[in-house]
Amino acid sequence: MPRYTTTLHNRAAPDAPASISRHVPFHVAHEAAAAAWVRALREACGELLDPVTQIAVVNVVSNFGRELFTEEAYVDVTATRIGTTSLTLQIGIEQDGTQAAEVTATLVQLDSSRRGSAPWSPAQVAALETLSTASVTPSR
Repeated sequence: MPRYTTTLHNRAAPDAPASISRHVPFHVAHEAAAAAWVRALREACGELLDPVTQIAVVNVVSNFGRELFTEEAYVDVTATRIGTTSLTLQIGIEQDGTQAAEVTATLVQLDSSRRGSAPWSPAQVAALETLSTASVTPSR
């Protein structure tokens, strides 16, 4: 399971009160989760898969246990299911030693027409499995 360090941001107006400017909106957490899963897929699969052009997001569910703030956070990416054409990832966002958010995303590999799904190759499956079994490795 890869772990990435990121700094969450807020695009609040410069004169916004601290209660607003330090708060991280949910969509920024989703952006951090997406950046982490793209990076994890690139690192795991290398040339076997381009997560930007060969993957479609078909489902995203997020749960927030506490507020996220504009500061450093750790993002963990774990593959929880590898199907014939799909992949389910669990992305945890942690701040101050507490998991603040959990995002579950189901991704599908697209065929060359980008209108249907394509099965994972055996090499892709082996690479994706490293996301469910790899140990935590801090990374920036």
